[in-house]
Amino acid sequence: MPLHALFVLLLVVAIKESIWWLAALMLFAVMKSLSFSVGRLLLLFILSCLFIGMGHLSPEPHDVSFVDILSGKRNGDRIRYEAESNGQPVLLTATVAEEETGYERIGHSCRVMTEPLDIRQQSNAGGFDEQQFMHTHRYGGKWEVRSFESCRPTPGYAAEGRRVRESFMTRIEQRLPQKQAFYVEALVFGEDRLMDQVTLERFKKFGLLHAIVISGSHIAFLIFSLLFVLRKIRMTKEKRLDVVFILLPIYGWLTEWSPPVTRAVLVAMILLLGRRFHKAFDPVEVIAGVAAFQLAMQPTVLYDIGFQLTVGLTLFLVLSRRLMGSVRRPWNWLLISAWAQCGTLLFLQGIEQTTVSIWAPLLNILIGGWIEWVILPGSFVLATIPFLPISSTFQTVHQHAIQWMDQALRLAEHLPLAVVAVPAFSPIVLTYVVAGTGLAWFIAERRWWGHVLPLIFLLTAWGFTEWHAPEQITFLDVGQGDSVVLEKAGETFVVDTGGVYQQTTHPVLRPFDPGSHIVAPYLFTRGETEIDGLIVTHADHDHVGGLLALLRHVRVKTVYMGTYDNTDEKRRDLIRSIEMTGTKIQFVKKGEAIRPWLQVLAPTGREEEENDRSVILFAYIAQQRVLLTGDASIAMEEELSVGPIDILKAGHHGSKTSTSEKLLKQTNPEIVILSAGRHNRYGHPHTEVLERIGTTRTIFRTDQDGSITCSSAGCEPMIK
Repeated sequence: MPLHALFVLLLVVAIKESIWWLAALMLFAVMKSLSFSVGRLLLLFILSCLFIGMGHLSPEPHDVSFVDILSGKRNGDRIRYEAESNGQPVLLTATVAEEETGYERIGHSCRVMTEPLDIRQQSNAGGFDEQQFMHTHRYGGKWEVRSFESCRPTPGYAAEGRRVRESFMTRIEQRLPQKQAFYVEALVFGEDRLMDQVTLERFKKFGLLHAIVISGSHIAFLIFSLLFVLRKIRMTKEKRLDVVFILLPIYGWLTEWSPPVTRAVLVAMILLLGRRFHKAFDPVEVIAGVAAFQLAMQPTVLYDIGFQLTVGLTLFLVLSRRLMGSVRRPWNWLLISAWAQCGTLLFLQGIEQTTVSIWAPLLNILIGGWIEWVILPGSFVLATIPFLPISSTFQTVHQHAIQWMDQALRLAEHLPLAVVAVPAFSPIVLTYVVAGTGLAWFIAERRWWGHVLPLIFLLTAWGFTEWHAPEQITFLDVGQGDSVVLEKAGETFVVDTGGVYQQTTHPVLRPFDPGSHIVAPYLFTRGETEIDGLIVTHADHDHVGGLLALLRHVRVKTVYMGTYDNTDEKRRDLIRSIEMTGTKIQFVKKGEAIRPWLQVLAPTGREEEENDRSVILFAYIAQQRVLLTGDASIAMEEELSVGPIDILKAGHHGSKTSTSEKLLKQTNPEIVILSAGRHNRYGHPHTEVLERIGTTRTIFRTDQDGSITCSSAGCEPMIK
């Protein structure tokens, strides 16, 4: 097999990014590449010089007072801008004034008053990693814009393209319904700023996000459409190719040369150039060369989902020509899909995204085909709205096509095994799977049963990880709120889900919800899509705000709530919302046990204040005695009959109204956990509580340490 520059670039980038399983696979691929040619070595030399010459450094600008606004994405009253300052990409956040959209500044240079923002480490397993996000996009820093002093159009063709693009999208948004405008903008301009949270979750769940970004198939549709029109006006073949060759860069200019557009346009132009001069190029070789070029220019493009899919399939086709040559159709395509799924799962393990759907291959064919052959052509037609009158009937048909697709995805969510969570593998287990996959490939080139080995390695790794899952209790970082995960004897319980207050005058398309953004992803890393119980300590929003979102992602056998007459409106609404999901509710009170190792110490059902109605739990997990007091006040704590413990979760996020000196003396915990949000408006944890706890005990705080996982070996914070 000939040496491909893509193998070498992927190997170097994988080492640079510490993706060791990918480095091992690429080393294997390089070692299999036994043949060389002057052309391939020259290409590798040029790309290596580019990689070294670029440096790939994004130092933090010292002065962010004058910025060039490149793009923006609004959510409610807030907007996030991608910008450049002193030649370096930066991230800006701002509050949008009532009379503005925020998008009118795109393509403009502005003088601004800013305040630097901290970049946090990942604080929950499976959760958002802001540092990785900043690194992936090469942002030099993050700033909050306090005011825009003045703005003027940025000179140059690139900025003019941004303004033209924004003008197109503004008119589209004014004339089309929001959902329809989203698909037109996403498929034609590569812009997803109108994507709502439900659509995002559905496409992500079934691995369909690549279908709504500009890809090779979009460019192919555009090329064939142009060639068809030009042929109808009797233009010669050579002139048709020349016109397309000129128009493709213009399309790239309008879409701001995003990574998928750049890749698709470059591949198309090289293939068209070969056709123009009667020289046939191997499409797989061209795609591999363009991908290697992108890696040399921007190594972090490796994290782009479109790049992953394109390169993954390209690598497979390059490596498998011998493997697939002996397999008849359609079995060879089924094998391609199976090996691709295996590779995708390995990559997802590396970035802690561990959910897959067994229906993804089928839905990619059906839904992906529907988008490519029905919604995409209609979107290109509707994109001409600023210039041409479009029949309302055509617009209605396009809208119905989108609605039918949404309905199909809604039904797919109820299919059996719609989502499967594979537990996050340890480094040793992941190494075993990667090595086994490489061995399976080697065997599959000679024996048919080698194709079965990757599945065997994955299943044994999965079973081993599940079997050896330790007993543990995890205090998640949900900001100003509570959420605790208890794992023992093969069962999983969640205590509270956190909750975020979002005050905005404009609709929030993608609201942050700890239930779907923190709790559910963490459970997925533990291999859980179904849990045994969700315990609601009380009905305050910072404890139950993420409950319904969690129920959308994870099946809960029973929701446990404290015994009470439930006559107040807040509790009635909460119970009604849970019942509408079909989830069983069980009420508990003092003296009962949810499990032998999980005792209920309160409430009695006679408490008047909502905080005092908190379900107080005593758990024995991983040889640790743990007391969870919810938001119970000092008066409630004094009624508890509990002896010495090992771990205490301080009540009410460290408020001075809880965690009394008497409770601390009575229980004498070695470790105290404080669950509070960074820079919260309540000042939690209060100084009085920290003084009561003293310096002889170990204190962990979710606002400083991220999530805290406690096992028989002790407690370990996520942020070290």
